[in-house]
Amino acid sequence: MPITRSAFQRYRLIDEIISRYPRRYSKQRLFEVCQDKCGIRSISSLEKDIQRMREDHDAPIEYDKRANGYYYSNPQFRLLNLMLAPEDMEALDYAREVLAATQGATVADELTNALQKVRQSLDIIHEVRSDDRGGPAASRRIVYVEEKILGGNRQFVPILIRAVNQSRQVAFRYLKYEDVVQATNKKTIRKAKITSASVIPAERPKLRILHPILLREVADSWYVIGYDAVSGREKTFALDRMSELELLDDPCDVPPTILANVSELFEHIYGITDSHGPVEDIVLSFSPLFGQYVKAKPIHQTQEVLSDTETECVVRLRLAPNRDLLMHLRSYGEHLTVLEPASLVQEIKASLEATLARYM
Repeated sequence: MPITRSAFQRYRLIDEIISRYPRRYSKQRLFEVCQDKCGIRSISSLEKDIQRMREDHDAPIEYDKRANGYYYSNPQFRLLNLMLAPEDMEALDYAREVLAATQGATVADELTNALQKVRQSLDIIHEVRSDDRGGPAASRRIVYVEEKILGGNRQFVPILIRAVNQSRQVAFRYLKYEDVVQATNKKTIRKAKITSASVIPAERPKLRILHPILLREVADSWYVIGYDAVSGREKTFALDRMSELELLDDPCDVPPTILANVSELFEHIYGITDSHGPVEDIVLSFSPLFGQYVKAKPIHQTQEVLSDTETECVVRLRLAPNRDLLMHLRSYGEHLTVLEPASLVQEIKASLEATLARYM
């Protein structure tokens, strides 16, 4: 339940006093301190606060009759490690309002979702640690999570956000994906033949100038989309292949048509790869089991369920087909049949036939 500022102040004081191991305060002495510091009115109010700390925040508060005092059965416990002060919550609410006003509701919702994930993670951590007291699972690992390799030049994200907010161009060097493969092959050659003739000098990536428009995070990788004046169109760059990023003083000058196109593009794009085709109705038929998965975790925000029966679950998406969508749809295997559009049906069919031919 939400915590008020006055309740937070009382909890903070009680936590501070009880954590003063090995000294233990009697109920009367604890009440007197709380009465003096935060104006608590009665011993029964103190008892209610202690009970709420136990129930709402899992505070391991015990009472020692012989020492006539309260104590934490887990000396390492600190209530404030698990709580945000009311002023912290007010600051986060203010940040959300600013984001909603300046960047739109979607960005503000992302902040809310991130905070919910933090709270859920803390709940999980607390529950796992609580098993240290013993129990059937105390001697074995009970939580396994997917190990994610972070990095990919994430330190560039705040610089690029600043560039977008201040409408300033950026300069960077960029290694194309095919250059990454080529560089890897060259490294393999150098390892195989250690001779002066076999060493191929590495070429420095080309310097690029970009008018950044927006950033996008997909599958733990970051991308920046902006206007490339040389080609006269929008381009997408992966941060993990960027280097020597520099924020320039030159202002961005993005044609209105490009700005409108990029702003609307990812409303109807799955993943990150561009699509030069139109936005279409994509109708998919899933097996009943996989239909449950898709309903629980929609493929895209445009997803709507057309029918859900004992034999199939049919959903519709409003997307411009691209490579990322094709790869994702293929991951459903025999549990998915693409019904519309005909062009995507043929593309899926050709892709599956090519895959099958590799096993013939």
